[in-house]
Amino acid sequence: MALGAWVTIGNPEIAEMLSLIGFDWLLFDAEHAPLDYQLLEHMLIAVRGDATPLVRVPFNDPVYVKRVLDLGPAGILFPLVSTADDARKAVASTRYPPKGLRGVGPRRAASYGLKTEEYFERADEVLVVVQVETREAVENIHDILAVEGVNAFFIGPNDLSFSYGCRSWREGPVLKALEKVAEASRSSGVPGGMYCSDTDSLRKALELGFKLIALGSDYRFLISGARSKLEEARKLLPTGA
Repeated sequence: MALGAWVTIGNPEIAEMLSLIGFDWLLFDAEHAPLDYQLLEHMLIAVRGDATPLVRVPFNDPVYVKRVLDLGPAGILFPLVSTADDARKAVASTRYPPKGLRGVGPRRAASYGLKTEEYFERADEVLVVVQVETREAVENIHDILAVEGVNAFFIGPNDLSFSYGCRSWREGPVLKALEKVAEASRSSGVPGGMYCSDTDSLRKALELGFKLIALGSDYRFLISGARSKLEEARKLLPTGA
């Protein structure tokens, strides 16, 4: 079991604080959060301890992937992987020729040229995590997980729900989809994950046997903590204050 968090606030201190707390992994969201490459590099440098840094690229495109990998994260989360061909494209974009099509220029990933050969020797260890967030992906889940080089998958509960014309993972069609994906995970041995915004979704993810659990995002933690403190203080105020 690996517990992680989404990082969306563009400040290295956020990455440093969350890594010091003890999360197993941190996901830097370059798909929906306003993180550019320069800022992303600073945030990756700020990661402390044993937290594994992952980055979600904006799209399953080698141009995004090579620039992110050169910054030195441990792996990539690929959005909208709906077919086996999508998965093969994702894997290829993380591998150097002749195995793939990643451009050669690892920069920070190779310690700025100080450990280039060592990096090339282990470059294939980059984690490839595909995001299952469409109806088509669920239909093709066995083929997707059979692609060599796919290390794990991650459920996007909101996009998956919308794909089925629903607004929540709790609705029947989405629950059935989650069960199908969980079964594919068990039969293939490829671990799965899910973003859990509340206790109910956490319980469901654990029930399904998922191993990569996102416990929320930085801005949600901030809102939750601030709201809790504010409510606590208001309860202590004298009547009429």
